[in-house]
Amino acid sequence: MFKLLIVNATPKKDGLCYSFVEAAQEAADELGLESETIRLAGLGLKKCVMCHDGWGICFKEHKCIFGEKDGFADLQKTVSEANAIVYITPVYWGEISEELKIFWDRLRRCETTKQWNGKEDIVSAHKNKPSILVAAAGGGGGGIPSTFIAMERAVDQLGEHTGCANGTAGIFDYIAVSRWNQTYKRAALKSAIAEMTAINRDGKKAPEMNHLKDLEKF
Repeated sequence: MFKLLIVNATPKKDGLCYSFVEAAQEAADELGLESETIRLAGLGLKKCVMCHDGWGICFKEHKCIFGEKDGFADLQKTVSEANAIVYITPVYWGEISEELKIFWDRLRRCETTKQWNGKEDIVSAHKNKPSILVAAAGGGGGGIPSTFIAMERAVDQLGEHTGCANGTAGIFDYIAVSRWNQTYKRAALKSAIAEMTAINRDGKKAPEMNHLKDLEKF
């Protein structure tokens, strides 16, 4: 079954950002998807301590030496079992939440390093999995662009590339949220999840890009 992973990076259990976690869960239920939501806040994940000279066993063994102690190993396994991922973070000072930063810092050290070993049978658990990025700003939304830059960089480093035309890998969509657009952006998130599922699970053909053909008319 197609499994959707929802990564909830807000520390709040209600409010603007959390409403998008609920919208993603509702979309999964409506589509009949198997889904799992990870609430990063409260898990007690420790920030990367940059073992030894800056790298620990993450470099060659692709796991964190503290992963079994604080639950990170289970999160890494959950990522590997997902078919698609929705990341939802509040915007703090034009950045992702502290919880998401800690999670991604450790995940990148364990998963991105797989791409450096030259072994085709060992690949990032994030590879070939489409992602939807949601950044929710409680203020005017000025920090959303820089937040998306950080999110895009992390997903790209985890084994994907942005702008994949067939929608089957990389970043499928960006959902920029503010207090003024929240109503229709919740609907947009649900539509994005439905379309991502249709292409990746049901084999729907992605829309063709016709703009180059249109340019030939001029």
